[in-house]
Amino acid sequence: MKRFYLSLICLILSVLAINPTFSQGINFRQDDWQNVVSQAKAQKKLIFVDIYTTWCGPCKEMDKKTFTDISVGDKFNARFINYKVDAEKGFGVNLAKRYNVTSYPTCLFIDANENPVYKQEGLLRVSDLLKEADMVLNNQANSKPLWALDKLYNDGRRDSEFLNEYIGVRSLYSNIDNRDLVEEYVKSLTPIQYSADKTLRIMVNNGFKIDGKAFDLLLKFREKAESLFEGGVEKVNRAFSQSINEVFDVALKGKNQALFDKALAANLKALPNTADRVNDKNKLAFYLAIKDVNKFSEAAEQYLDQYVMFVQIESIRKQDLWEYEKIMQNYKLGIRDSVGVGAAMYLNLKVNAKNTMARLTSAELNEVVKAFYDQVDDKVKLKKATEWAKRSLELVETPDSYHSYAQLMLKMGDKQMAMDIEQKAYDVALREKLDTQKFTAALEKMK
Repeated sequence: MKRFYLSLICLILSVLAINPTFSQGINFRQDDWQNVVSQAKAQKKLIFVDIYTTWCGPCKEMDKKTFTDISVGDKFNARFINYKVDAEKGFGVNLAKRYNVTSYPTCLFIDANENPVYKQEGLLRVSDLLKEADMVLNNQANSKPLWALDKLYNDGRRDSEFLNEYIGVRSLYSNIDNRDLVEEYVKSLTPIQYSADKTLRIMVNNGFKIDGKAFDLLLKFREKAESLFEGGVEKVNRAFSQSINEVFDVALKGKNQALFDKALAANLKALPNTADRVNDKNKLAFYLAIKDVNKFSEAAEQYLDQYVMFVQIESIRKQDLWEYEKIMQNYKLGIRDSVGVGAAMYLNLKVNAKNTMARLTSAELNEVVKAFYDQVDDKVKLKKATEWAKRSLELVETPDSYHSYAQLMLKMGDKQMAMDIEQKAYDVALREKLDTQKFTAALEKMK
């Protein structure tokens, strides 16, 4: 009899092992994507996709705690076709690109025609994932596309659950700005909800107004928000940076000093480690736009002398080499594909990634030199700009940098030197098989 019971237990265990219906948690299909789509069509279900990476901490936490939960498994195995894919391997690379996945973990709900229905970035705990699933299923049952949600909003619907749903659907469309809605959403919450995972994810994933409640709440609960995402510090910093930079752009286009000052202050408050440099650089663009030549030239000296010129060229070269080797290491170790889907990127990096910082710094200097020879008349300040022009060329010799240097010397009255430098611009362009027309015209004009 004991032998019979032992055999029965072994049989049950073997059935559990081979039949995922009896297992706890989500049964992710190990299948070709097109077969998954076909199953979704045949069963008239949505597809749930977990897009992860092997190095993502929150992804591993969801694997261990969320996807293994029996209540999650019961709902998802019954209502969805479930699929799991590594964003950095094989078909996962294409799928992540197709659905604009840029952070991990990302959970996607996709219909049987492969249209995105809903996307959520960041760590989802059991209760969160179940609520997201219910919302998606209710939307499907109630046929609430974006136009229907727009109507409800325009009719005055403003409760927090609706706003969460509305923001989630709108976020599928890359050209829709949700910042005002995010502000409305946080204002609809009770104080106890301010630090909820869902609240923090909504703010980080959708942006916010820099003079609103969401901005202050994310500052207050920043550490918790960072814990919800792989690379959470960078993710939250990027959310602040994007929201602030959008205001910088609006202020620049409208030449709005008050709005510009507001962005400067918000940057100092949210990103104190980088704000001084970013603010000083933005001052260059703003003062140039409003044609305040004195403030522009002062800002240029402040920014370039403090953040660019003091850095030794050798240090930039070493930084470039370190970054290049770091990038290429993933290909050398086989973590990224250098012969298949990633081959084009690999070849491009191999050619162009060895002096990335040098090129960026050179271009940055050259842009200021261009503005100086176009806007500034003070000879002392123009002479200062020649130092920037020389440094730009020391880093990377480009025809455009030679041309800018030549125009600067021409404005300072040294015609012969200007012609000599312009000739170098022509020679480099010819050597690199670039269009030489601009440099030929400049030489002719100088004669």
